[in-house]
Order: sequence, then C-alpha cells, then structure tokens
Amino acid sequence: MTTRSTDELPAPLTVAETPLNVRLARLRKEGRFGEAAELARTGLPDSPPAGVPAAVHLEAGLSLAAVSDYPAACAHLHLAAADPVQAPGALAKLSEIAWVRHDHVRGREYALEGLGLDPSNRGCRIQLRRNERAETTANAVGDTSGMLAHAAFHADPHGNAGDLGLVDSVRRGFDLEYEPQPRAGLAKRALKKPQSFPRWWDVHVHQLFDEQRLAQVNAGDGLVLGGGGLFLPDTAPNGNSGWQWNVTDEMLRRIRVPLVVWAVGYNTFQGQGFHGDRFAGSLRTLVEKASFVGLRNSGSIERVREMLPAELAAKVRWQPCPTTVTAHLGGPAWETPGDLGESGPVLLNCAYDRSERRFGEGYARFLEGIRDWVLATRHRAEVHYAAHCVDDENLVVDLRREHGLTLPVIPMYNMTVAQIHTTYRRAALVVGMRGHAGMIPFGCGTPIVSLVSHPKLTYFLADIERPQWGVAVDEPALAERLGEVSGQILDDRAAVVADIRQLQQRLFDVTLENLAALPEPLRVVPRG
Repeated sequence: MTTRSTDELPAPLTVAETPLNVRLARLRKEGRFGEAAELARTGLPDSPPAGVPAAVHLEAGLSLAAVSDYPAACAHLHLAAADPVQAPGALAKLSEIAWVRHDHVRGREYALEGLGLDPSNRGCRIQLRRNERAETTANAVGDTSGMLAHAAFHADPHGNAGDLGLVDSVRRGFDLEYEPQPRAGLAKRALKKPQSFPRWWDVHVHQLFDEQRLAQVNAGDGLVLGGGGLFLPDTAPNGNSGWQWNVTDEMLRRIRVPLVVWAVGYNTFQGQGFHGDRFAGSLRTLVEKASFVGLRNSGSIERVREMLPAELAAKVRWQPCPTTVTAHLGGPAWETPGDLGESGPVLLNCAYDRSERRFGEGYARFLEGIRDWVLATRHRAEVHYAAHCVDDENLVVDLRREHGLTLPVIPMYNMTVAQIHTTYRRAALVVGMRGHAGMIPFGCGTPIVSLVSHPKLTYFLADIERPQWGVAVDEPALAERLGEVSGQILDDRAAVVADIRQLQQRLFDVTLENLAALPEPLRVVPRG
C-alpha cells in the first residue's frame, strides 16, 4: 500500500466550495437556525428548483422548518421528495410539519407514502403513530369547561419513560385534593367514576399553539406548563418562541385563564446556548403573563433570572420536579408500603441523545470504565440495564460488541407509570445518566448515583446538598470512582434510604407551599 505525500493531498474545501447542504446541516447542528434559514433563502444556485440537488432541498426544508417558515419548508421538502433516495426523509419531515400544524389527515398521508417507499423508515413510523393518535385525541377533547390544559412534552407510545412519569407526577400534585365533579348542567348522580369527567387535557408543546388551542384553553380553568427541560433550543426548534413550546408572544398575551409554569428546567448542555434574541423575548412574555413561575432547580433559576429585568426575576421561584416526591403523590405502585429494594438489583441507565456533547472524544474510555464497574459490582449484586427509550440500549449493544459483556435489559419505554415506579422501588441502587433516571428513583425512595454528562444532574444534587452522589462521565478513573460511590451507598443503604425520606419531605414541603400560593381554581390546600 502506497501513501500520498502531503503535497499530493487535495486542499481542504473553502466555505464557498463546501456543498450547500453540508453548510446548512452544520449550522443546524450548532443551533444557528436563523443563519441556516437565511442561507437557505439566499444561498441556492441561480437555477430552476428542479436543477438543485435533492439533498440541498431537504436541508433547506429542515432549516426553514426550524424557524417556523412552514410554507417555504414544505416547498423545498416536496422537491426533495421527488428524489427516490431523499423521499422517505422528506416525507417524514412533511408529516411532522403537518402534525405541528394539526393537519393530521395530511400528516398521515405523508407518513404512509414514505413507508410505501421505505417500510423501515423510523421517522415515518413515528409520525404515522403521532398523527393517528393526535387526530383521535383532538376529536375526543370536546368541551373544556371545568378542565385544566396541560402543556408539556407528552411522550409518544414507547417513548421516553421519564417523560411519561413526569406528566403523571405533575397532575398528581395538582390533584391531591381534587374531587371530580359533574359538568355544568348534569345531575350529581351522573358522576359514576372519576374517569367519566377527566380534569386534564393535553397541549403538546411541540405543536403550534393556534387559535383553536387558545379558545379551548380560555374555556377551561387554567393552563399548567411543565415540567421538564423545556428551555432548550434544539429538541424541537421553532421560530415562534426559540424554545420547546411553539407559541408566539401574541398567543401568550391572549391567554385569559391562570397560567402556571411548573418545574420547568433550563436544559442546555455545557457550552450550548441560545442564538439570537427570540428566546429572551419569549421568556419575558411568558413570565409577564404567568401567575406563577416555578423552575425545577437552582441552576435554572439563576440562568433565567439573569435574562430578566428585576421585577420579573423576582417572580421566579423554586419548584422541585414532582417526580422527586413521587412517594408522597400516591398511585398503584404504592399499595405495598416499605422498602422493596433491599435485596434488589443495581440498575444502570445511560443516554445517547447529543452524544458528542455528553462524551466528546472520550466515549471509548467511558465504555471501558462502565465495563470494569459492572464486572466489579456483579460480585455483590445483579446489574440490569434500565432503558428509558430505545436509543438508551446503545450502551448494551456497545458493551457486547466491544467487550463481550452482556447486560439484561429492562425496556422501561414499554411500561406503564405504575410499572416504572415499581421497577425503581425494587432496585437496590440506580446509577443513571438521564435526569429522570435519577429523580424518579429518588422520588420512589431508592438510592441513586448520577452519571453527570449534563449540568442539570449537578443542579439537582446541589439542591438536595448531596453532590457526592454524582460522578462525571469524563472522570479519568471512572470505574474506581463509581465503584467507590456506589459501594459506599450499598454498604450503608438503610441509612441512605432514611436520608432520602427526609430530603423528600423538604421538597414536598416546598411543593405544598407553592400549590397553596396558586390562584383559584388551581390552588391546592391540604386538609387538616
């Protein structure tokens, strides 16, 4: 094999020579959505649209959708869909945009067309389920008088188990003293069971908050926004707010019922930020309009207050994530009292969204550290893998492929909320990288160790004054450090469980204080 000298190597491409679709993709990956959209509008070659490569049309469509220029985005995506290679991806995005705009019939048609071309296309499968489910749900809402709207990331079936548990915990907190009542005009004897007259209806934050949703919200008793890390620019980018709720300032100002921001987090990774000023403007409008603003950790409070004038910053308060007080909120998983995890397995969880931000160049070293920790821990307890979503299982695949190590997998994305809680209650310890792979087991009374790849895990541990329960993923001696922390907890597990109960009580006291401070009819005042 011959090697080429440095003089023979081609010179790197200049910015102007880099293909347009590559430049657009880079800008989007960096979160510079406004710049990508402007380049999509001005940077296309002077040729008929049909002469532009389909890959360029696809990236232009994705870039324009990220700033909510949906008509222009759809035009480019339709051109991309004329190419057999790009068509499934383009049709998946067209289906998603239709879902965002509540056009579920058309969204379903796009998804089915994409699946006809590529039955294995994951994006089309997801969007087909989303549109079919959203159409059924929207038709079932009906009269919203006497109901509460819940704006949140409502997980898809088989979606993130943490999001599923979060929505349930938020509602249980507000329902602590709730007694279902018949709708206006119905006799009391018509009330047969609580499910007959549901109190909540869903507003998915990634969908456009339009005139119909506004009218439904204003016909009800209030709007609860949260919890979760909604202050994040890139999970579902849009140009209306710059963060996850796809709402314009005008629509926010026209909400007439009490708006409560509940346990929301500022969720950027280390080194990540918001480009442009749209988020700052939307945040100010949100805080001005809200009756209560509660953020889930002190780190989020500090970051948000920095972006607000003094009179608005003073409105921002601490509201712990309700998953951290799950044991106080009730539910089927709590019919059996006591500590169920004394002889249970150790559960491990890792996250793979934005892997480059979580691991940088150190993933191979991290994987070796986890391998060594698992092998050492197995001498005292079984180690199982708790997957909150399908992609979490990448760790299990990588451990088996790279190191020949096999872990049994618990697919929590297939579980009900009660099953999620029961699984965590029966664990001796949970070592988790996802935020809710720490907060939910903590709320269930189970000891935790956080694998820190995101600031939010550090924020939570700081708020409960237990920073020693965190280990950074880039720790040079990961296996040794993780083994030391987890070993100490397992050695003194009964004391740690008792400590968690006391910490939970403090968080629950804050939650009750905040619930009592809400405006009617959202105020919750415990009896006795």
